[in-house]
Amino acid sequence: MQIQNRPPVKRLIDRFEAETMLVFKPSRNFYQDTGINRIRFAKLSNGEKQPTLEEANKLTTFFNRFFPASLKDLLN
Repeated sequence: MQIQNRPPVKRLIDRFEAETMLVFKPSRNFYQDTGINRIRFAKLSNGEKQPTLEEANKLTTFFNRFFPASLKDLLN
């Protein structure tokens, strides 16, 4: 699968893993910080659903701790 065909959330996860050299595994704190439950997050990362503007804001805020991320990374 080419990178541009990957769902936007999956691309952010790929960037996280490339930048930090860590495997992304959402923790309970991640879910609490973003307000996204694990089932919803799975659907977002698999491209089954598109993130709402609020979810996109919370995800970019979370990932901005590790690398520069913007809303346009998620809302394209």
